[in-house]
Amino acid sequence: MKKRIYNQTSLFGPLYAYLVVLSPPDAIKNAITIIKKELNAISAIGERNLHSIAHITLVDKLTDDVLFPETIEELIEGRKSFPITVKGWDYFDHGHSITVYLKVLNPEPIIDLMEDVKSPARSPHISLVKKIPHHTFQSLRPYLETLNYSFNWDCTEVIVLKKLMSEKHLGFKDKITIALAGFNPSTAL
Repeated sequence: MKKRIYNQTSLFGPLYAYLVVLSPPDAIKNAITIIKKELNAISAIGERNLHSIAHITLVDKLTDDVLFPETIEELIEGRKSFPITVKGWDYFDHGHSITVYLKVLNPEPIIDLMEDVKSPARSPHISLVKKIPHHTFQSLRPYLETLNYSFNWDCTEVIVLKKLMSEKHLGFKDKITIALAGFNPSTAL
């Protein structure tokens, strides 16, 4: 199958990349950024890993559907806010590379959201480093073995990030926030 040329005019419109995520509070994202910097000081983890912002991916999609965020909102309508607890780490061995992640202890509500948005994924996690060589993982392992970081937060929203593929080098420019039921923004701190 031929690859689509992203900056070429399409019969259906421009192609967008969407990333639907759960995002922890800034304090947690900052703490994970520090962990990534410590990992990078041990063995280079790559710029992409170093600068990736902590999140739990529900689904990602390439489409020319500009109404995709509205579709996500309809699919999760009525879903209630819920607590997320993250503790410990693990890894996926892809054979040719390793992804190290923080484990979600109560994945069921997130898996339900993944099913709602038609995601093929069923293992919610927060990636620390993706697709690193085995030798890099082995050099990071002593640090990881002593990593005892845990946190929790109330998940009150789903975030849809959007970027135009013809300008993908600019990153995700648009952010659509969808509040979960049971969350009142006026009472939030």
